[in-house]
Amino acid sequence: MTENSCPMCASTFGSLLAKGMLMIILGILMMVFTLASLFASEILLAILLIFVGITLLTAGTTFFGEAKRTWWVVVLGVLVILFGILTLIFPGIMLVYAMYVLAAAALIGGVTDLAVALMGKSAQFNRGLLAVSGILGIILGVLFLINPVISAFTIIEIAGIFFFAFGIVAIIEAFMAKSASA
Repeated sequence: MTENSCPMCASTFGSLLAKGMLMIILGILMMVFTLASLFASEILLAILLIFVGITLLTAGTTFFGEAKRTWWVVVLGVLVILFGILTLIFPGIMLVYAMYVLAAAALIGGVTDLAVALMGKSAQFNRGLLAVSGILGIILGVLFLINPVISAFTIIEIAGIFFFAFGIVAIIEAFMAKSASA
């Protein structure tokens, strides 16, 4: 074995190649079947919410690491389970509500970033970038509020593009790892 060979690189070639191919296939499927991808991701979200709610009810722990069960953790668990069940029963309506939550998060984050940029010290070098981030967050939040359904489709399309691009990168990494092991 030479000093340039990499035994680990040879074993990762197959996994990186498979990962890349699967990501490309998933990206293409998401871009071609956007509606189906949207509902599939919403169903997965609903199932995840139900499991998180059950975990909150049974374990009694919080995200803050408290080991005791408190009444608000039980209430939170019940609410999360109900939200998950409602998402399974009414996927279209819950999609709109989820987009409103994303819009609110984008607006709050954008306003916060813009406020910090405007009130920050003049010595901060990233105030301009923070202001741009805040303005983009506000624009994104407003766009999500204007038409949440089209925004959801756009998110799925962009996710498909990212999966496709990351798949290509993984395949390139696979061949780079293979050439490193030679």
